[in-house]
Amino acid sequence: MKNRLRVSCTSLLFACALVGACKQQPATSRYVEIEKEAVRRGDAALRKYKTADYQTAKAALLDQLQFLDKVSSDPKVISDPKAPNEFLEDAMITCVRLAKLEEKNHGPDQAKYMNEAVARCEKRNTKFRGCAEDYLRKDVDGMDQVPIK
Repeated sequence: MKNRLRVSCTSLLFACALVGACKQQPATSRYVEIEKEAVRRGDAALRKYKTADYQTAKAALLDQLQFLDKVSSDPKVISDPKAPNEFLEDAMITCVRLAKLEEKNHGPDQAKYMNEAVARCEKRNTKFRGCAEDYLRKDVDGMDQVPIK
């Protein structure tokens, strides 16, 4: 009888510990949530940039740029020590893609977007990479060669 009671109590204690451990899940940081959303939006914008008509692609890239600018200025995101400022680089790349899209479709804003990309690059104060238009274009051309998943 004592043995059965001991086994029952031990089993109950183990079950309670297991249930308690299963319920506690670490909360994801705001940065991780925003990063996932940025990836989702970035993939959608890239797909449209590569496959859609000019107006649809431009709207998708502009929407992505607006999102990236918003999150890169969010103090809750910036203050997260785990948050590299990847959103600024993604915004710069998006500006280059907008310039390339304008050029391909004879749009009026090619120079505007390329100048914005260069300015964003220079603002990041990158010492190991250049911010010249030809470098940025070559860099994004290389990225754009990767097939969409």
